Amino acid sequence: MDKKELDAKVEEIAKALLSYCAARTSNHFEAEDLAHDIILEIYKSANNIRNVDAVYGFMWAVAGNVYKQWCKNKARDNGCELTDNLPDMADQSAEDNSALYLLRRELSLLSDKYRKAVVLYYIENNSCSEISNHLSISESMVKYLLFKSRKILKEGMSMERNYGQQSYNPKGLSLLFWGNGANRYYHLCDSKISQNILFACYNDKLSAEQISLEIGVALPYMEDKLAELCEYELLKRDGNRYYTNIVIFTRDFAKEVNIKTTRLRETIADMLITAIAEHEEEVRKIEFSGADMGNNAFSWQMVSFILYFAVIVILQNKIQVVYPKDKFGTEFFIWGAEHGDKNSLESEFGFGISNVVNSIGDYVQFMDFPINGEMVHHYFFNRQNETNVFLDVAKGSTEHFSDNDKALAADMVRKGYIISNDNGPLVNAPVFTREQHNALIEIFDEAATQIANEAEAIMETVTKILKNHVPVHLKKLAKDMAYLRLFEDAISAPVAVLYDRKYLLPYNGDGILPTTYVILKGVKGDGSR
Repeated sequence: MDKKELDAKVEEIAKALLSYCAARTSNHFEAEDLAHDIILEIYKSANNIRNVDAVYGFMWAVAGNVYKQWCKNKARDNGCELTDNLPDMADQSAEDNSALYLLRRELSLLSDKYRKAVVLYYIENNSCSEISNHLSISESMVKYLLFKSRKILKEGMSMERNYGQQSYNPKGLSLLFWGNGANRYYHLCDSKISQNILFACYNDKLSAEQISLEIGVALPYMEDKLAELCEYELLKRDGNRYYTNIVIFTRDFAKEVNIKTTRLRETIADMLITAIAEHEEEVRKIEFSGADMGNNAFSWQMVSFILYFAVIVILQNKIQVVYPKDKFGTEFFIWGAEHGDKNSLESEFGFGISNVVNSIGDYVQFMDFPINGEMVHHYFFNRQNETNVFLDVAKGSTEHFSDNDKALAADMVRKGYIISNDNGPLVNAPVFTREQHNALIEIFDEAATQIANEAEAIMETVTKILKNHVPVHLKKLAKDMAYLRLFEDAISAPVAVLYDRKYLLPYNGDGILPTTYVILKGVKGDGSR
């Protein structure tokens, strides 16, 4: 047979030959290579054709022999030839687009150890030995992962998968901390992915694949978040399923609380107005120092002082809150709050309670409502030099200031925390000695005790509601979490009521800091730190 005749015969079977190769290889690159090898061998062996009528049988016999040798070579090279093929991920023009879509979907749900092996083998064309080196595992384990992956992928491709509600309507979650040490957790819910993982696993234990479908995020983008949440024990595992390990105050829960505690919140607001009116003259006789307080500043300061005294001091001591410890030894509570209606008064008055102290026990107390756009205590947190300078200014002890101290004081003047006047710097907050502070406590002791009783009634109501909203394993935390809800229900909410009544007016940064005050242990002017 001359070359022209052979060329014509090869051209006639080329399409069928490529289909033959495609059915026996993992992707179109291998199919083309195998077809090329078969055609090359046909031309090499053409001299062996004795009967022109038998040319087709001859060519298919060559194809079978070349394929057998190809299988032997591949088995020797990578030890894991699998002839049960998956759709070709590299071929964007694949006829069965639905199969390709299903494969990609299942790959996005495949866990890390399986997914890496599949990608390296089927997409990047690595041999088993190369994958073994890349993943630092044995070749036997590579073969197992590939075998298991194919089974998982094939089963998944035959299943109907539906994305959950959070995939198109994601939740928003704030992570709240109350404790006796550093907050190591504030960054954990910076991303929507982490927030929605915690929501997805709140009432049900879910596998990673189920979480992926519920929140509409492919598993490769979730795995680091899952590991991080588990490391800090906000998420726990039961076998291959995850469940949330913190209480979340959901919007549904918050709505029920708002309805059932409205009267008690209004009662606390009324008590505050009455107590401040009855004792204003007595309080103003206390000769505390610092910036002058006008009527609005006075109202803000007294409301903050009484609520702190009632909820944080009296009630907490009465109910004896026991703080759990984390693995770092920090005593703390941590919980989540679903983002609510941005137009609600309560959300406007979210706040932070904190204090900073110098070496001799002088301290600044913050009941921080972000009514001017920022919380003052964030500036002082973990900044001892700034704290020392602020407290020295409060004592009138600035003669020893270094250039750095003066620079810090100047920065606080720019922020409005310190006032610069002809008599020297002055803190923009009331300054009490311990004796004056104790006198203030005595003046408001009866009112604060009554408010603490109302707050306890709120807590009992919230405890009952919360037990109906939390999963079984978190019910034991209901009472403590109800106490922590008092920051919203017995502090922020009454403040919102007073603000709505215009008893408390907006702070525009042009007067005394409304909810920050200083308590000095040392003698003013002694220069000590």
